[in-house]
Amino acid sequence: MVVGISSALSVNSVFVDTISPGEEGTIRVEIENDGNRDVESVSFGLDFSDPKIIPLGSSEAFVNEIKEDDDEIFAFRFKVANNLPVGTYSIPYKIKYEENNDEREQEGIIGVIVSAEPEIEIIADTQNAIVGAQGTLNIKIVNKGLADARFVSLFVESEDLILLSENSEYVGTIDSDDFEISSFDVIYSKRFPSISVKVVYKDFSNNENEIIRFISLKAYTPQEAIEKGILKKSNAPVYVGIFLFLLIVWIVYKIILKRRKNKN
Repeated sequence: MVVGISSALSVNSVFVDTISPGEEGTIRVEIENDGNRDVESVSFGLDFSDPKIIPLGSSEAFVNEIKEDDDEIFAFRFKVANNLPVGTYSIPYKIKYEENNDEREQEGIIGVIVSAEPEIEIIADTQNAIVGAQGTLNIKIVNKGLADARFVSLFVESEDLILLSENSEYVGTIDSDDFEISSFDVIYSKRFPSISVKVVYKDFSNNENEIIRFISLKAYTPQEAIEKGILKKSNAPVYVGIFLFLLIVWIVYKIILKRRKNKN
């Protein structure tokens, strides 16, 4: 935060609410007269030039005077837009006053921090989930929060299936209101396997966060997979049966034909 200093007035302190997109906040500024004279017709104004940061009420406040060694507090309400990205935004200010009949001005900058947290949801689904067969495990990471999740890494562990690939994957950044899907080749060894999914990421403040979810899945036996149409039943046994039946008919026919010849 940057403030300016004049011969009479100085910005003694600034307090700004840290808010999330769509929220309201307050800016409080304490002005101190550390000169050797009283000052008059004091105004403090904020420049809300960014259309996504708007004042709630007036953006300028006035007092008749600030006596020597005295101070005054100016407070302003503001609101930020729902779609304002998280970050630090600058709001210029200007102080005007009269000192010994001379008009003076002072300018500076106030920083407003718009902060939010990622909101991570983990979803797992399977493809060709058949006990003893190779299938695919898909992990979907959804960011429902108002801030991006950065440097995202995914880890999968389970004793109920065999991972045919690495059990981890670097995902990168998942933007707000977005998702990423990672797929793993696996062999399911149980009908109801359980997996542990860990997602590690950094938030707006560069703090590392970790989420662990335990998810239950379902795999089918080969017979169940056939019944549900997941696995196509092989026609080979049918063909073999037909071949054996025709072979038996042909052998019986030959035997009958041979007996008839012997009788003749």
